[in-house]
Amino acid sequence: MRETAPVREAPPVRGATPEIAPAPSRDNFDPTAKQRTEERLKAAESGQPMPPPTVTGKPAPDAAQLPVVSKREEFLAGTEPHSDGTWNNELIDPANARINVGSVGIGVLHASSARLGPKGILRFSMLGEYFNQDNFPVLNATNIRSSGTFAVSFQPFTWGELFIGYGAAANTNNRTAPNLIQALGDLTIGLKASKEFTRGLWAGADLRLLTFSAVGNQSVDRWAVGFQPRLIAAYDFRSITPKLPAILHLNLGFTIDNSGQLLQTAKPNASEEFALSLNRFNRFNFGLALEVPLPWVTPYLEYALGLPLGVPNGLLDGPNAAKVEISAAMPQSLGLGLKVTAVKDLTFLIGLDLGLIRSVGLGVPATPPWNFLVGASFNIDPFQRGETKIVETVRERTLEKKVAEAPKTGKVEGTVIDAETKKPIPGVIVAMVGAGLPPVASDAPSGKFLTHELPAGKVKLKASRDGYKEIEQELKIESGKNAKVELMLQSEVKKGIFDLVVTSKKKPITSTVAFVGPVQQAAGTSEGKADPVKVEVPAGTYTVNVTAPGYLAQTREVQIPAGGQMALAFDLAAAPKKLLVVFKEDKIEILQQVHFEFAKATILGDSFSLLDQVVDAIVSNNVKRIRVEGHTDNKGGKEKNQKLSEDRARSVADYLIAKGIDKSRLESVGYGDTRPVAPNLTARGRELNRRVEFIVVER
Repeated sequence: MRETAPVREAPPVRGATPEIAPAPSRDNFDPTAKQRTEERLKAAESGQPMPPPTVTGKPAPDAAQLPVVSKREEFLAGTEPHSDGTWNNELIDPANARINVGSVGIGVLHASSARLGPKGILRFSMLGEYFNQDNFPVLNATNIRSSGTFAVSFQPFTWGELFIGYGAAANTNNRTAPNLIQALGDLTIGLKASKEFTRGLWAGADLRLLTFSAVGNQSVDRWAVGFQPRLIAAYDFRSITPKLPAILHLNLGFTIDNSGQLLQTAKPNASEEFALSLNRFNRFNFGLALEVPLPWVTPYLEYALGLPLGVPNGLLDGPNAAKVEISAAMPQSLGLGLKVTAVKDLTFLIGLDLGLIRSVGLGVPATPPWNFLVGASFNIDPFQRGETKIVETVRERTLEKKVAEAPKTGKVEGTVIDAETKKPIPGVIVAMVGAGLPPVASDAPSGKFLTHELPAGKVKLKASRDGYKEIEQELKIESGKNAKVELMLQSEVKKGIFDLVVTSKKKPITSTVAFVGPVQQAAGTSEGKADPVKVEVPAGTYTVNVTAPGYLAQTREVQIPAGGQMALAFDLAAAPKKLLVVFKEDKIEILQQVHFEFAKATILGDSFSLLDQVVDAIVSNNVKRIRVEGHTDNKGGKEKNQKLSEDRARSVADYLIAKGIDKSRLESVGYGDTRPVAPNLTARGRELNRRVEFIVVER
């Protein structure tokens, strides 16, 4: 029996596990295998690198040659961060204008904003205030005030917001009894509705219910209640040009409250009214705010005015019994500050309110000369936001020599929207001009796209889709960053083509043709050129007016479909040497009567040329509306004459309509024998009274 020596285990080497080649089989005998195994064991014992193991006489694959799997986390389309940090954004990035809670509800600080964010966002805010001043609100008084407001806002719809705020304040003044007065439990509950009516312009309403806790008592039956409706609007100047990062907010409304009735045991002085924020008058409110969204901070400026209503004779009682004009004591302030938006979902605020009023009137809380504010707002989305997926990339690891580092790159991410409806457009092909890379397409339904990696520097994007005009936009890519862009496509109006021919007695003449409809457009024809003139216009209904020197003008209403082609021919009659129609500012005078069959409304043929001249006068002078009036003599009954005059006026109007005058430009009326122009005593007088008149109603 053959015996084999036991195999020794090599001592472990730090960071590696020794591998021992399998014993050779009879079918695959390697005479040097035993020698190599002993070399590997010795190397392991001495701590030296081991030769690679072999299988059937060939080296095993090295670890550096195995495939590598890399993983990265990406947001699913439509679930990107709703309030990402702005630190690395560009100056004109739309995300710089972060939407967050002001003092209560979405806004700047005091001004409510009509510009809402995506639905489903829950927002929290805290605001602290501090003020310390001597000789306020009256001489020899020292006032220290601090307050805090906690607010929650939820946006269940894209057009609506619900919010609630809780306020607490402490005021110390040596002219109040007691010196320390605390106001706890003031609540503000409200709802807001707003809509973007056109790009960059939002408008809506803000309704707030105000509750004020009782003084020295927490009984609900002694609370004061107020109501504060506002009309709100906001305009984003970046809709005009991205180089103007500014948003303007406007508030108009009223405040109705009875907080002045909270303190009923004694008449409060000016210091106590300020400490308790007691108002004895309802107020008209005006607010204006401007904020400038920059990449990591948003400066803002606010103006607020509260005009007391119902003040007797416009005069308030001053603390020293002197009368004070309402304009000198009404609350009026200017606020300025900064909102830091660099951190994801979190906004910090620091601000200063400057009082613009120094006089004090009883019944209206005094306006402090300054007030320091500091706050923070936090946004979260509890509904399907920020969903991510793991993307794995497999690549082969090779032992090739290191090559020079590739130039740094970035991507372009953006959204394509309709310029009219502001809705996303899916299926738009976005090409990187000159980059040598395949184009990408915007996805459905968000209209978003993400390009391939592009070299840092300038890149030109070209966006195209059927039914829209192709656009190009150039932007700059920074290495390692994604440039953001919003592309707006204009709907492409499909056009129709008229084959225009203008003749007289079948011979081409020189004329001017005006098309009035979805657009106003002019064309012309030339004498001797028989080929139709191609006129391309947007689809729709047009009034076509044809004029030519020496010929009577004509008009016609036509409709051209999108992509359609229509023959449009006019044959003009030569103007008579002696015109029987004279145009004046208020009427078209005819020098010959319109002839009808006896006692009927049928127009005789010898008047057709006269009425064609009336058509020429209407078209040549661009008369928008005209009234056809019918008149008779006094022969016959009143009712018969009235009906005959109406029928004849309508018959003339129908003739003008048949000649192309749009019926919306005409009206007809009969006056019977009630408006004679000559006595009905002679045949000539009666003839003059049997007439049709054309009155210009609108030019």
